[in-house]
Amino acid sequence: MSDRRPIAKDTRERQRAASDPAQSAWVAAHAGSGKTHVLSQRVVRLLLAGAPPSRILCLTYTKAAAANMAARIFDILAGWALLDDEALTAAILATGAPQPSRAELVFARRLFARTVETPGGLKIQTIHAFCERILHLFPFEANVAASFRVLDDLERAELLERARRQTLARAVLDEGELRAALETVSRLCSGGGFDELIAELLGHRAAHRNLSSGDYAELLRERLGLREGETLEAVEREIVEGGIAPRDWPGIAQALRGGGANDGKLATQLTIAAGLIGALPQHTACADEYLAVFFKKDGEPRGLGKQKMISAALQKQQPALLARLEDERDRLVALVEKRKAAAALDRSMALARIGDAILSAYERMKSNRGLFDFDDLIERTRRLFQSSSPSWVLYKLDSRIDHILVDEAQDTSAAQWDILAALADEFCAGAGATRRIRTFFAVGDEKQSIFSFQGAAPEKFDAMRRDFARRFRDAELGFETVRLTRSFRSSPQVLGAVDIVFSVEENRRGLAADRDEPAPLHEAWKTDVPGLVEIWEPEASQGAEAPEDWRLPLDYVNEAGPPARLARKIARKIKALLAAQNGECVEDKGAMRPVRPGDVMILVRKRDAFFEGVIRALKAEAIPVAGADRLDLSGHIAVMDLVALGRVALLREDDLTLATLLKSPLFGFTDDDLIALAPKREGALIDALAASPEPAHKEAAARVDAWAREARTRAPFDFYSHILSAGGGRERLVGRLSQEANDAIDEFLHLALTFEREQAQGLAGFLASVESLQLSVKRDMEAAGDAVRVMTVHASKGLEAKVVFLPDTCGGPSGRHDPKIFRLGEEDGATLVWSGAMAADPPAVANAREALREAAREEHRRLLYVALTRAEERLYVGGFHGPAGRGAGCWYDAIRNALEPACDNAPDPLDETKQILRYGVTAHGATAANETREAAATMVPLYARTPAPEERAPAPPLRPATALAAADPFTGEETAAPTRRDRERLLVGRLTHALLQRLPDAPPERRVEAALRFLELRAAPLDAAQRERLVSAVLAVIDHASLAPLFGPGSAPEVEIVARLDSPRGEIAICGRIDRLTETETDVIVADFKTGAPRHPATPAQLRQLAVYRAAALRLYPHKNVRCALIFTQSATIEEPEPEALDAALEEILREV
Repeated sequence: MSDRRPIAKDTRERQRAASDPAQSAWVAAHAGSGKTHVLSQRVVRLLLAGAPPSRILCLTYTKAAAANMAARIFDILAGWALLDDEALTAAILATGAPQPSRAELVFARRLFARTVETPGGLKIQTIHAFCERILHLFPFEANVAASFRVLDDLERAELLERARRQTLARAVLDEGELRAALETVSRLCSGGGFDELIAELLGHRAAHRNLSSGDYAELLRERLGLREGETLEAVEREIVEGGIAPRDWPGIAQALRGGGANDGKLATQLTIAAGLIGALPQHTACADEYLAVFFKKDGEPRGLGKQKMISAALQKQQPALLARLEDERDRLVALVEKRKAAAALDRSMALARIGDAILSAYERMKSNRGLFDFDDLIERTRRLFQSSSPSWVLYKLDSRIDHILVDEAQDTSAAQWDILAALADEFCAGAGATRRIRTFFAVGDEKQSIFSFQGAAPEKFDAMRRDFARRFRDAELGFETVRLTRSFRSSPQVLGAVDIVFSVEENRRGLAADRDEPAPLHEAWKTDVPGLVEIWEPEASQGAEAPEDWRLPLDYVNEAGPPARLARKIARKIKALLAAQNGECVEDKGAMRPVRPGDVMILVRKRDAFFEGVIRALKAEAIPVAGADRLDLSGHIAVMDLVALGRVALLREDDLTLATLLKSPLFGFTDDDLIALAPKREGALIDALAASPEPAHKEAAARVDAWAREARTRAPFDFYSHILSAGGGRERLVGRLSQEANDAIDEFLHLALTFEREQAQGLAGFLASVESLQLSVKRDMEAAGDAVRVMTVHASKGLEAKVVFLPDTCGGPSGRHDPKIFRLGEEDGATLVWSGAMAADPPAVANAREALREAAREEHRRLLYVALTRAEERLYVGGFHGPAGRGAGCWYDAIRNALEPACDNAPDPLDETKQILRYGVTAHGATAANETREAAATMVPLYARTPAPEERAPAPPLRPATALAAADPFTGEETAAPTRRDRERLLVGRLTHALLQRLPDAPPERRVEAALRFLELRAAPLDAAQRERLVSAVLAVIDHASLAPLFGPGSAPEVEIVARLDSPRGEIAICGRIDRLTETETDVIVADFKTGAPRHPATPAQLRQLAVYRAAALRLYPHKNVRCALIFTQSATIEEPEPEALDAALEEILREV
């Protein structure tokens, strides 16, 4: 915050109410409204009011958030210790506390020491850390080992994988239910589908706790709509035998053959069904064929429309046959649904038995080792608080906790709320209701509830708000509900765009649990900061795409495809933002400064090929980039190199792995080195290295031999840590792979240490474990330094950036991402159903699927809110899609459809064939700071946009390229359709400008090649001769001696300008784009390229265009001589009009505009 900006009175009052230490509060806060500030302020005010630090419990969502909050509080308290009375009084009043007395000032200065020295200190921790502490305090009551240890993610994944392998191996040898269950599941799965299904199943651990109860199967049967005895076999028998007797089927088939072609098909189908009677013990095959007589392939019953089951002619011949078949069809409709439900029950119970066996093995492994995972911490603590006699535990806690504060409450799961509710009960009732002031505080934003996969839901957030309010008010304790709507993060234009997008009812569905909740309205604190939202045209497939060559690598990226094109466009835009000559600025602490790489954040919906492509494109433009926000550990190149090192140390004769290792940064061999050594070798590659006369080869062989000896005597952690530290391996890997490799190396060493502690196996076992686990490592992007951050929207929660790109917007939520397993029932009594396919869903599963899809659509919209509100000043929205077009409900459509009426159209400076939409202020350069501040100050909130009395409209912005048209009113005459020659001429003009923009940055010796390659992609209508002539003309201009300053240092292409001029009608705005601008110590040269024939003197239209450019440049560069020139590319000639002629042309324009 800047001290120059006051905080509005109503916001101060709300912050004061939220941080009041004398009453409980529930705070609903918009994005960027200072949630962490208010929470920290409340902790400080509690300490000021005399609350012992050890009795304050502050729960956060992540360890990073806890560390950030603790640092913020300690910084405040440490600062107070050094302030004089006047400054300290002002600081205390700023928190919302009343005027302090002299004794209170002394007390405030001692708070830092008091808080630090208190045993146990200030408890700011995650809820998992709190639960771990509770279980250590009450191990007997919780029935846990007193010395238990918590598993980290890597250990948990390894134990689960081991439990899975052991269970499946046991099931193969089993002769009972487990083997039958495995056979059922394996028969219904294909390929990698089995592993994916088991992984999904293990994500529903809470539901599996109910499996041990004897009534699980009956509960699942009831929820599927089945009665006792309605098994799959019984239902299929009823289908075959319960209606038309099978002995009558041949006669009916014979009657059907007397009808038309369709009747004959039904006869054939019925004959097939009759032939399967008694062929199998089960009726499955026979039922399938028999149902095909009465139902279409899509499952719809036959004969429900105008077309009956049998032909009209056959109806006349056999009048009773139609009624008999229709009655049978109607009987079968209900049985089909019963069959679906019975099949779902069978396969779900088979899968449940496998899941229960895996999780039981996992629980045994943890119990034998005294281990808990994070889910155990929550569940054991919840059980402790909900047990039959928790009073003593809660009584003991009651004397230790007086104030509970919950951050990011919208991300709290139902099980975690149960724990918090149990604690709050002691605040409000019984012996817990002491005379001490006891408070509960929660802050969150249901619009940002995006972690449904962890059990969070906006409905729960709203329900708990009402529940806590009732508890405290019933106990006659103060409870305040506070809304924070003023954003301290974003500019008015960005917030205005957010409001407009979510003013559309469809877009805000799911933002709040209450569907009648009005659209969110944001108020800006940074009212003087300019803001801009740009919507780019999406990158689409260019015609029909050829099928991918099967010989290409699996991770091959089509560089001409839409994702790659958009990635390169983003990189070029960021490069332009960072270029010093463009003067692009952002606001920082009340002043404008140039844009830095660390100001930029790129948000995507998922980590896929586009995610990697963006990082690759940024690196290609030499833009500092922090790398991926989450690393795939087993797939990271540094870890793969280390695994290859271990494999070679175990088996030196593994030539392929050794060759891979030699090419790694640990050795640095090239392909040429290997080609010179490997093809003609005799024996193993390691022997060829040792026998080679090259010193580098001998040194490599000696290192491999040394590693092989160490691998036989050292444990995995010791082996790798020695190579990475003393052996210089870490330095080599990081030197080639950048600093992000450090995170992967550290996690790899941690995994080695954990494996070493838990396992007796050696290096071979460790390598097998690493290769079998799917592990990822989350990186701290707040510590990314001055580099562009690329991350998912989920990972960006709580972060912000001056400039945000939102390029992954064209995909919508779809059924392709539906799970295979659905939950039926509430959390505590949930049962799981495995859906084989959507067509096989019984009604209960179909309803669960649709509810899940609607929940996904709602979270998709909340995710959009999170993405839009990360931006402080600039938001660039783009997208890409394939031949099928944009997905239904995609972000791009939601943003564009809502914002387009409020946007201005402008040419895309990065692609001359496209247009962009702009909302907000278009200039961010230092020279335009005053203009943008004035424009930002005049922004009004969405709720205040009411019709105003009609006033004289200001003159429209004057654009140099249309200056002549502005002075020449439209006559109403129609323009003839352009001829082929006209279109070619226009294309040549665009391509000429594009080449003049790009080629000067290329090395001179590569310009011809680069130009021709560019034209191959963009100039399909031109033949080879036309392309060569175009390239020659452009290079003649670039190489022209008189034009050297235009393409030298201090020059820039496609420079956008914004200025204001005085006219007889009043002040008018000028905005346009200069083809090429060069700034020297004394002069500014403005050049406009023309592809037509040279004109001398310049035409009136050309003079007018240059006159407007010159007028704008004089306003922006008042102390320099502005020269204007027309460059005719056909002949590389220059026309520089006299200043007097340009002044006369400008006066004429201003009179007529």
